[in-house]
Amino acid sequence: MNGVHIRVYAAGLGPAGAVQVARSLTEVDNALRRQLVLTILVGAAGIAFAALLGVAIARTALAPITRFTRRTESLTRNPDLSERLDVEGRDELARLAQTFNATLDALERSVEAQRNLVADASHELRTPIATLRANVQLLGDFERLSPDDRAGLRRDMLDELDELTALVGDVVELARGAQPGAAVDDVRLDAIVEDAVSRARRAAADVTFQTDLEPTLIRGEGDRIARAVSNLLDNARKWSAPGGSVEVELHHGTLAVRDHGRGFDEDDLPHVFDRFYRADDARDMPGSGLGLAIVRQAAEAQGGSVEAANAPGGGALLRVSFGSPVSAAESPGDSYVVLTPAKPTS
Repeated sequence: MNGVHIRVYAAGLGPAGAVQVARSLTEVDNALRRQLVLTILVGAAGIAFAALLGVAIARTALAPITRFTRRTESLTRNPDLSERLDVEGRDELARLAQTFNATLDALERSVEAQRNLVADASHELRTPIATLRANVQLLGDFERLSPDDRAGLRRDMLDELDELTALVGDVVELARGAQPGAAVDDVRLDAIVEDAVSRARRAAADVTFQTDLEPTLIRGEGDRIARAVSNLLDNARKWSAPGGSVEVELHHGTLAVRDHGRGFDEDDLPHVFDRFYRADDARDMPGSGLGLAIVRQAAEAQGGSVEAANAPGGGALLRVSFGSPVSAAESPGDSYVVLTPAKPTS
């Protein structure tokens, strides 16, 4: 009424007429307006507080990921594999930190192994290079040497070149690591061993090789396995006395090679398959100490293992597994591959 918001109540009185009462709602409208403004202010404040709280929670939750990013960027700029992330709690982020630290551990071990390989290889290369240098210097007085001395000098240089070539080949093989390559196929392990034994017999006519080989089909790299088998046989031949024998057995996928030499010293057993490790009584013998290290690496690349022990009755016993044999049902076909290295190394 006249622009005033009112509420009207009417009640009938029968024939007497009706009663009508009106009340202004201005007070109620003012209260509702104040309530609306308060609601809008509280809602806006709540939204702003929720946004700020969400940003704070997000930053807190993403802080470890930010540290991971910064740590990765730091490693890219300045590689320092000794640093690790702090692990707190047992949530997914803590597991992520543990995984990242484990990755850094593996990377540090790999880098350290490569550094050791380079350092050991450079140390081993010094001897044949120094000998070659001395022999080359002697060539300046070649005319003064007797025919026997000339022949000996030529023979020494060829021997040193052969040793240097074999050492470089072994280092390159070890640098491949234990990861399997791309040329993986079904290979007849017994055929590879038989071929390696035949070549070993031709190289050492004064050593007898006795074989007991069961047909074995495995999945792996034929050339890598063949080189490892040749190294095993060459190691056994080297430690066998003239007229001695080497026993070669292949059963259930495990190759065992036993010689009848002096065997291993107890202190040497844990290090038989280490790179460049040579026992005290083997330092004057040909070889670089990489042959059995290549055997272990080849076995691990195929998912197998190696073991060294002293055989009952004397002699060394080396057992090598190149992974589980493949059954006929698992093999995709009847064909198989037999690959052999061009030259066995010790």
